[in-house]
Amino acid sequence: MTPLEATQAMYDHASRGEWEMVAAFMAEDLVIHEPPTLPYGGEWRGRDALQRLFTHVMGFWDDPHVEWIDLVGGDHHVVALLQMSATVRTTGKHFTQRIAEVTRFDVDGKMAEMHIHYFDAGEIARLLAG
Repeated sequence: MTPLEATQAMYDHASRGEWEMVAAFMAEDLVIHEPPTLPYGGEWRGRDALQRLFTHVMGFWDDPHVEWIDLVGGDHHVVALLQMSATVRTTGKHFTQRIAEVTRFDVDGKMAEMHIHYFDAGEIARLLAG
């Protein structure tokens, strides 16, 4: 499976909540980097990091909707371009923003590192701060 095919399959499983299947695509020492300015920012580590991160992040939003814009990749990296819309649970404020998720694959073809880039992380931090 190419990195592009693996990423698409992983996100398909994640969208259905099939976390054991998601973990199969991850390296044991996976690291996910979220912007440090966000309440869920920093490094998330381990094969189950995406599940833990997803569960934590979704706790901040009501009615989240993620739309796939594009998915591109090469031999070792894949970039998913997404658009996320949601309502901040604590304030009722709605936002729409693009996000780029850059994933690096290790020599075994497993997802080893993800960098999550919000097009305006400051906006998300301000909305969450109220």
